[in-house]
Amino acid sequence: MSVAARNRAVHPATAGEPPAGFDRLDGIGVIKHLVPHESLALEGDSADRFHRVLRGTIAGYKATADGRRQIIAFFFPGDLVGLTVGERYAYSAEAIDRASVRSVPQARLRELAASAPALRESLLDALHRELSAVQERLLWLGRKTARERLAGFLLECDGRVGLHDKDGRRIVPLPMSQLEIGDYLGLASETVSRALAELVRDGTIEIVRPFAGVIIRDHRRLERAADEGGPPGYSAALFSESKP
Repeated sequence: MSVAARNRAVHPATAGEPPAGFDRLDGIGVIKHLVPHESLALEGDSADRFHRVLRGTIAGYKATADGRRQIIAFFFPGDLVGLTVGERYAYSAEAIDRASVRSVPQARLRELAASAPALRESLLDALHRELSAVQERLLWLGRKTARERLAGFLLECDGRVGLHDKDGRRIVPLPMSQLEIGDYLGLASETVSRALAELVRDGTIEIVRPFAGVIIRDHRRLERAADEGGPPGYSAALFSESKP
């Protein structure tokens, strides 16, 4: 299966009709508005609420002992942040840009899920997709070069929030910085910049200036760039410029 197909399976586009049962969440909880880099949840805190992104982008991350962080997920409109099977948040979350979320008490969510099978199934599906996304990233971090990781990331974002402009070009908004993309892909920001430049030089993408996203000029070439190393499980050394 190609990277593009795997991304569609792991991260179906969030636009369009919400998952079955999610209408039960409308009108409950509170709406929170966040400014860039404002914290939404902290790893280890009591998971008393979950959040559905209404606008903007949220980063989920885990902090290391030396103060660095590894971004484990980007959450776009329609995504759920803070779903957990335990009593504490498994990761921290903060806004990337100006964002709004619907914040719902976990206790209220459990009540609704108990009486609404469709909602319960959609929540389980969301947890499964989140786990699948983490597994897919482990492949990126352990077996892919910088170019492959970045191409796969662009395909993931295209499948989730990509759109066509008035000229029919495929636009992929990227509200996160190159540093934040690096924190997600396990790469230094300088390496992200070089990988972007390579994809620009060979005509695969065009960067929206100032850096706010990319235009995909050749989608098939981008798919090939994401799969250059072969199928999942191929033997290759870690990219030398990856973060330690």
